[in-house]
Amino acid sequence: MDFVIVFIVSAFFLMLIGVAMAFGRSPAYRPDRQYVLKLMKGVADRTTSEQAWDMLIGYPISHDPELEDIRRQIVDIHEGNADIPAARQGINGYIYDRESRQRLHKVIDQLEKLIEESPVIREF
Repeated sequence: MDFVIVFIVSAFFLMLIGVAMAFGRSPAYRPDRQYVLKLMKGVADRTTSEQAWDMLIGYPISHDPELEDIRRQIVDIHEGNADIPAARQGINGYIYDRESRQRLHKVIDQLEKLIEESPVIREF
């Protein structure tokens, strides 16, 4: 009798796991252009957390090639490249220093232009 109870309980939990795997999906980081713009502007006015900023810098954006180009420009500002030095740490709650925030502002302008030029899509 104990075997039957254990078998039924185990089968029930295996079915739950199977349903969760069939209908569930793995978490994905898919920021949209407005969210990235909000994060970038938040660097200037100290509303963006370092964790959210590191998440944006650290993960590639595969669903939007133009946004990935913007992210790569941000990474170039953050880490530097052959032409420009890496961004320095800011003070008083800022993520970057003043010069790096000015370089970031140029990328903000590019993203705003990209958002402005993107077509409006509505699903009905």
